[in-house]
Amino acid sequence: MTSKRSGIALLITLFFIIALTAAIGVSLTNLQKSGDELHEARFMLQSAAIVEDIIILMKEADKLGVVTDTDTLGLFLLSAGFIPLELKELLVKIEITSAMGRVNINSLSRSKEYRDAFLAYMARYNVQDPYYMIDLLQDCMSGQKDVYKTNIFDELPELYHERIVSRRHLDKIIDFYTLERHDNAVATMAWHDLVRFDENNVSAIDANYVTPALWQLLLPTLDDEKAIELSDSGGMYNAVEDLDLAPDEVTELKKFKLTFFEPVVQVDIVVLENNTTAHIVFDYDITKKKGNHFEFGI
Repeated sequence: MTSKRSGIALLITLFFIIALTAAIGVSLTNLQKSGDELHEARFMLQSAAIVEDIIILMKEADKLGVVTDTDTLGLFLLSAGFIPLELKELLVKIEITSAMGRVNINSLSRSKEYRDAFLAYMARYNVQDPYYMIDLLQDCMSGQKDVYKTNIFDELPELYHERIVSRRHLDKIIDFYTLERHDNAVATMAWHDLVRFDENNVSAIDANYVTPALWQLLLPTLDDEKAIELSDSGGMYNAVEDLDLAPDEVTELKKFKLTFFEPVVQVDIVVLENNTTAHIVFDYDITKKKGNHFEFGI
């Protein structure tokens, strides 16, 4: 059984490296024929072509029948998790991880349980006014309104109102809190390990990919050692009983939408050419064969 699983993992890895190299190589060759007179525009087109090729390849990957349950999703992420490619003068780094091991920050708009969990977690970091920070977050995911809880849109009218769409967006909110309350504690929180960005009504968390920081947000009584142990053992959970938690901790977890198989991955692409770098991040739903929540920066 072990040799069969290793064979599948090797097949996935080879498939991705060979197919990505071929597909991206063809795209770049075609683009370079168009001329090099506009370097930045060409670089953006190259980066966009790479993203398109990766999405096409992800749509075809299911022909291998590799992602059908918790075990095969774990194998997929283990074997195809990081792929470096050197193509012509470009260096492309592709990292594929679970997108579902963090809390969707926009679920705070609908869930008192998540709001209470964040309030308690911020208190651990000695955030002076956690309620104000929650109000700021909720204002930025509540849509157009006549009256808001805070004055953030008076100072930053360009901010999106419907939801928090990216880490860059969240950073602006954190910076605003820091200036308003003269308190830098909120910026020291491990936001990258805690939150992701999705539609407001999506609240599922895949227990197999929860970070140590998030385990402690969901279960405030967990010590560091137990939180790390739970995170390190991820990939083997099929039910809450597999977590080996105390009965009161299991009861606490029932407040949250904890699941054990969420086939949605985050694709993180870095493209480097000379002194120019492009960073593209998006989510890809393996079941729906659809990419969304694209972030593109140069």
